[in-house]
Amino acid sequence: MLNLTVEQRINLSNKLYPLYAGLSKELLFYIAIDTLFLTVAKGFTAFQISFLGVVPTLICILMQPLLSRFIVFIGNVNSSRLGSFLLLLSSIIITFGGDFILISVGQLLYEISIVLKEMEKISLRNNLEYINKPNLYMILRMDSKKIYIIVTFIIAIICGSLFNMNPYLPMYLCIFCSIINFILSFFFYEIEHKIKYVKEKGRNTIKLNKIIILVLLLNSILCGIVFIGQKESKLFIQYQLTDWYGIFTTAKYLGWMVASSIIIRIIFNKIADKWYLKLENKIPIILSSILLLSFSFVILGSVISVKNVTKLLLMMLGFNLIIPVKDIFIKYTDDLIITCVEIKDQRLLFIKMEFSRKVGKFEINLLIALLLIRIDLYYIMWVLIFITIITIIFSILIVKNRKI
Repeated sequence: MLNLTVEQRINLSNKLYPLYAGLSKELLFYIAIDTLFLTVAKGFTAFQISFLGVVPTLICILMQPLLSRFIVFIGNVNSSRLGSFLLLLSSIIITFGGDFILISVGQLLYEISIVLKEMEKISLRNNLEYINKPNLYMILRMDSKKIYIIVTFIIAIICGSLFNMNPYLPMYLCIFCSIINFILSFFFYEIEHKIKYVKEKGRNTIKLNKIIILVLLLNSILCGIVFIGQKESKLFIQYQLTDWYGIFTTAKYLGWMVASSIIIRIIFNKIADKWYLKLENKIPIILSSILLLSFSFVILGSVISVKNVTKLLLMMLGFNLIIPVKDIFIKYTDDLIITCVEIKDQRLLFIKMEFSRKVGKFEINLLIALLLIRIDLYYIMWVLIFITIITIIFSILIVKNRKI
């Protein structure tokens, strides 16, 4: 690397970016068997699994201003490398941590690593602008997404069998992948930019009108319920399958369920690309309704008097509909900001949107964790339905107030 010219280092970095970004988007292998690993290998209860993300998310929210300044201080590339290291450290702690507090530390490091690794996008954009190829940005970003989808699909298919061989085997592979990512991070490069942190006087606030307030509230609740709903639905289905089939068959079925959710996500996004402009004004209502339908399918599959295979397919359908909702909703809110807010206010509002997602995730996570002290997961699914009805109400208000 030291003997390469700036252009050669940039070209190498750009070629490696899709692989680097695609393999470090999540804790690979762990994401496919997280609830199963925590219940079987670590012996955690439903309450502990739900509460696991509460404190780390809160700390990450409180650290946001400090992290922003720290990123500016060490630079984009070093932030990405540190993020890769924390991802590795997180996988090691989650694998070998013996108690709830240690696993929570691992979860916190994961949350921080994701924030730090976001800077690799800025590095990529700066490099492409330097070599006058900014049009390649979306192409390389899409390539990284394709790699992530392909890899996670393959992992989901095989992870159940690996877990049955040894519950820790997928986590060992998770650590191995994290080591590869950390090594790749040192091949990542960015053309030097002298950046100074400047606090813009008077730019810490933004004039909020009715529709922006509604969007911020809906963004917080819907993104929070998608994240928490996915985890709680997966855990609920896991318990149901364990009662019906035992832990070994459950591991396989959960892997197939995650794999099928990836396929549904791709199909859902393709359909959305085709119909988005025609249905744009109704998007939030449609997405909230799909979310309501998804939780209803999970509940219906657990109580309907049919064969277990049919019950499983219904619950899988419900789980598979949850994840794509967030993809389309974020696109909708991004478009809304661009069309309804002045250019000078867009950056600040984008920051507020990301912050509101973390707040929503924390609040709903805390609520569900506290409720699990007194009620079981079946009633939690009804709570998720109730919160989803609130998102439908906010969606209707947004549609009524938005001027097309």
